[in-house]
Amino acid sequence: MTATVLNKRPAYQGAIPTVLFIAAIVLSTLSLQIETGSLNPIAILDLAFASGTQTLLLTHGWVPRFVIALVAGAGLATAGALFQHTLKNPLASPSTLGLAGGAKLFLTLTTLYMPGALEIGQDIIALLGALAVGALVFALARRSGFSPLVVILTGMIIALYCGAVTTALAIIHHEWLKSLFIWGSGDLTQDGWYILGPLTIKIAFGMIIAIILARPLEMLNLNDHQATALGASPARLRMLCLLIGCWLTAVTIAAVGIVGFVGLAGPAITRMIGIRRLRHKLIASALFGALLLCAADQGVQVLSGHLGTLVPAGALTGVFGGPLLIILIRQLRANSPPSRSTTAIPTKDRSLRQSRMILGTCVLLAIAGAIFIGRDVNGFWQLQWTNDLQTVWPWRGPRILGAIAAGTMLAIAGTVLQRMTANPMASPESLGVSAGAAIGMIAIIFAIDAPSTWLQISGATIGAFVTLVAIFVLTRKSGYAPERILIAGIAIGALFDGFIAFLMAGGDPRAARLLAWSSGSTYGLGFDRATILAIVAVTALPILPALARWLNLFPLGPITTKSMGVDLSVSRGSMLLFAAILTAAATLLVGPLSFAGLIAPHLARLAGFRHALSHSIGAAFIGAALMVSADWLGRMLFFPWEIPAGLMAAIIAGPVLVWLLMRIGQTSS
Repeated sequence: MTATVLNKRPAYQGAIPTVLFIAAIVLSTLSLQIETGSLNPIAILDLAFASGTQTLLLTHGWVPRFVIALVAGAGLATAGALFQHTLKNPLASPSTLGLAGGAKLFLTLTTLYMPGALEIGQDIIALLGALAVGALVFALARRSGFSPLVVILTGMIIALYCGAVTTALAIIHHEWLKSLFIWGSGDLTQDGWYILGPLTIKIAFGMIIAIILARPLEMLNLNDHQATALGASPARLRMLCLLIGCWLTAVTIAAVGIVGFVGLAGPAITRMIGIRRLRHKLIASALFGALLLCAADQGVQVLSGHLGTLVPAGALTGVFGGPLLIILIRQLRANSPPSRSTTAIPTKDRSLRQSRMILGTCVLLAIAGAIFIGRDVNGFWQLQWTNDLQTVWPWRGPRILGAIAAGTMLAIAGTVLQRMTANPMASPESLGVSAGAAIGMIAIIFAIDAPSTWLQISGATIGAFVTLVAIFVLTRKSGYAPERILIAGIAIGALFDGFIAFLMAGGDPRAARLLAWSSGSTYGLGFDRATILAIVAVTALPILPALARWLNLFPLGPITTKSMGVDLSVSRGSMLLFAAILTAAATLLVGPLSFAGLIAPHLARLAGFRHALSHSIGAAFIGAALMVSADWLGRMLFFPWEIPAGLMAAIIAGPVLVWLLMRIGQTSS
C-alpha cells in the first residue's frame, strides 16, 4: 500500500510559511526583551559590546542558542525530506522512523559501559545508533515493499522499545545519567560557541552533498525498472540518500538532543505549498525547519521566563507534532482499498483443549513464581514460605493482583480493537487510547484534590473514549484505513509526551509522581485499589459473550456486517465504550505503555483461538501472565533497583512485536 498527497490544496496552506516567519520574529523579539530588558536596537548593540554578566548572557547564551536552533532545524528538516523522498512516504522522519531513539540508546549504552569510546565523538556513536535502527526498520519494511503502514509502525515500535530500554537504564544508573537526560529532552541552552561551529560545518557538509546529488536522486521518483533502464542503480541511490539523512540526524541529535517532529514538519510545509523538485524541496525544507525550531525554542524561552523554570524545546515540538500528524492524515489517500485482516476472520478452533491447558499452566506458574520466588535483604534468591511470605505479602499480593487485572483488561481491549478495526496492529497503546486515558486521569488529578480511585477511572474512561471517537471521526472517510488509524494514535501519543514534559517543567510535586506512574510502576499499590481494578476485570468477562457476534462479523467488513442485521453505530459505540473503560482502568495501574494489549491477541490467535469469545479469553490469560511476569522480573532482576512493570512488559514484548511485523510484511508482499 502506498500513499500520495492530494493535489488540491486549501488556500490557507500557502500562508503557512508567512505565519511561521512572523511567529519566529515575534517570539524572538519577546525572548530578546526578556533577556536584555529592552527592545531598543541601539541599547542592545551597546550591551553586546559592553562587559559584564548581562553581556555574557547575551553573546554567549541567547545569540548562539538562536543560531543553533536555525542550524539544527535545517539539518533535521533536510534529513526528513531525504527520508520521505527515498521511501516515498510523507510520514517518514527521524522521529517516526525511530532513528532518534536509536541514537539516544547508543549514546546511553556508550556512556555507561564504554565511556572511553566517547573520545571518537558523540556524533559517530549517534550515527552508529541511527544506522543500526535504520537498517532494522528498512529491512523489515522492504518485505512489504516499503508500505507506509509497515514503515511507520515499525519505526514507532522500535522507537518506543529504545525509549523503554533507555528509561530502564536511567532507573538503574540514575546518578550517572542526569546530564544525558537533560540533553535528551531537547534543550538548546548554550554557554558559548564551541558546539555551534562544528555542528554548522557537519550539517553544511551533509546538505551540500544532498543538494549536489539531487538530480540523480530524482531517479527514485521512478520505479526500479525505469530507473535501471536509464542507467541508475536504485539500491545505491536509496542507500546513499538514507546515509546522508542518518548523518544529518546523528550530528544534530548528538549536539542538541532529541527534538521531535521538526524533520516531519519542514518537508510537510514544503509539500503543502506545492514545491516538487528535490533540490528545491531540500532547500525549502531546511528553511522551514530552521524557522520552525527557532520559533519553538524562542516560544520556550518566553514560556520559561513566565514559569520561572526550564521548559525543553523538545516538549513544545512534541505538542506541535501531534496536530501536524492529524493534518497529514487528512492529506493522505490510499491507492488501494482499506485492508481487512484475514487473520481475524473466524475459523474452526484448533486444539483448544491443549491450548487452554498450556495457557492455564503458564498463568499459574507465573503467579506461583511471583508469589513464592524472591530475594532476601542481601539479594540472594530464595523460596519464600510461611513466615517470609507473610512478611512480604502485604506488599507483594496487591501488585500480583493488580498486574493480573491490568494484563487481562489490556488484552481484552486489544482483542476488541483489533477485531473491530480489522487491523492486526491495533491496540490501546498503538492507537493512543492509553495516552488519552492518561490525559483524562491527569486532568482529574490536577483539577481535584485527592480524587478517589473510581473518580480517576471515570476521568481516564472519558479520555480514552474521546480519543477513540476522535480517531474514528478522523479516519471515517478512508473507511478506517489501518495506516490512518495508527498515525492518529501516534499523534495522540506525541501530545501526551509533550503534555507530561510541560507538567514536569512546571515544578508541581504531583508531576514527579506522574512521571513514575507513566512508566507503569505498581510500587505502593494496596489491596483496596487492586481489588477495585480486579472487580473491573472480572466484570468484563461476562460481557464478552454479548459482544462475540459483533466481534466475529466486524473483521469481514462493514457491508457484510450490516447485511447480517448489525447496527454499525450502536455496535461500534458499545465496543468503543467497553474498550475505553478497560483501557482506563488498566492505564491507571501500569501507565500508557506496556504492549500487552497489542501482543496478547496475536499470541492467542497463534495458539489456535480464532472465534471471538475464545480469542478474547485466551488473550486475557496471556495478558495476565505477561504482566505478572513483567512485574516479577522488574522487581527481581536488578534488585534492589526496580524496573516498573509497564516498562518491563514493553522490553519483553518488543522483540516479539518485531517478529510479528516481519510476518505482516511477508503477508503484505
